[in-house]
Amino acid sequence: MLFTPDIDIFGDKLEVYRNCFSKPQWRHFKTYINGLILGERGEKNIQDIAFSTLNGRSQSSLNRFLTKPRWNVRRLNNIRLRENLEGIEEGGVLILDDTLIEKTGKSMDGVGYLHDPSKGKSIFCHDMVSTFYVNGKHRVPLYLNPYVKKEVAEEIDIWFKTKVQIATDLLRVSLLWVKPSVVVFDEWYMSKELLEFLNSYRVTWVSMAKSNRLVLQGNGTWVNLREYARGIPKSCFKRIDKELEERRYRWLYETRVVMKNIGEIKLVILKERINSRNCKFIVSNDISMEGLKVFEYYKKRWSIEVFYRDCKQYLGMGEYQVRKLDAVVIHLHLVFLAYTLLKNNCFNLLVRKILHGIEAIGSICSRLKRWVFKQLVKIFRTSTSVLPV
Repeated sequence: MLFTPDIDIFGDKLEVYRNCFSKPQWRHFKTYINGLILGERGEKNIQDIAFSTLNGRSQSSLNRFLTKPRWNVRRLNNIRLRENLEGIEEGGVLILDDTLIEKTGKSMDGVGYLHDPSKGKSIFCHDMVSTFYVNGKHRVPLYLNPYVKKEVAEEIDIWFKTKVQIATDLLRVSLLWVKPSVVVFDEWYMSKELLEFLNSYRVTWVSMAKSNRLVLQGNGTWVNLREYARGIPKSCFKRIDKELEERRYRWLYETRVVMKNIGEIKLVILKERINSRNCKFIVSNDISMEGLKVFEYYKKRWSIEVFYRDCKQYLGMGEYQVRKLDAVVIHLHLVFLAYTLLKNNCFNLLVRKILHGIEAIGSICSRLKRWVFKQLVKIFRTSTSVLPV
């Protein structure tokens, strides 16, 4: 897909970032954003973006823009958040999660072998921890930071932090921007350190819990959640699939329990079938919240999974080929910006009308490619019509 940064897609929505760059950097910035959105899958790295740009600069110039930046990526991200969080800062859901980006380059900084639950094996990858904010139809990725294994961090001489420490840091800066109704994460992040941090901020949290978590029974003994659930009569479960239009989990039980090292919590137990011995456990520090509400909040976590999928499939999240970890982080910040622009309808008036009613990232990218192609055809016809005979 050929394109040129001279074709205006975003209008004044992109102008707010102009002061972050010099004049040459501004052109590189527009080139890179357009390349992430308009490039074909597998062609969203520096080399392919440079080759796909009409009247563009050399690949080396674009490479320096990413790998040796003289511009402030934090300032760029702060402007993005300021422009897209105004008016929606309160009442949404703040989601914490990480994603593995599989790589093959052994010389890349920060790569290592980590277990991928979806594949059931270890893969060679980068691991990116990030926060994501959902409020109504608005979707805004907030912050990101790579997790690097201790031995890998020592090799490249950077300060090692555990994934929970990184998650806590990201939540701390995210809470400066938003005041969510709830913070949601999966069982991996349900650690004492993270929960104490959220409780100190008086933030409501909802998380999946592992079945080996210990809770206190009425007789004063500790039992894991798996055994606890087996002692609950079937008649105590409530059918919810019709009420929530839920297809997977049909039965719900809610109660208050004391969980070891955490304290009193709201516990929601979910079953696919009433006779099933397999359960899922969702917990929250808000003991007054209804069980259905706890479940609804946790389902919002799926939004960040969709975000990761869209960025990997359509915006080149994992297609970078740079060696330095700093350049990887810059690439991902630009992916975050591209996603935010598309998802929050940040286009010029003409493009906004063309994309009216389209919300899926893949559909938006496809429609934009067709529109840009038509603009290129018009430019070509205009240029050929004025050539001397």
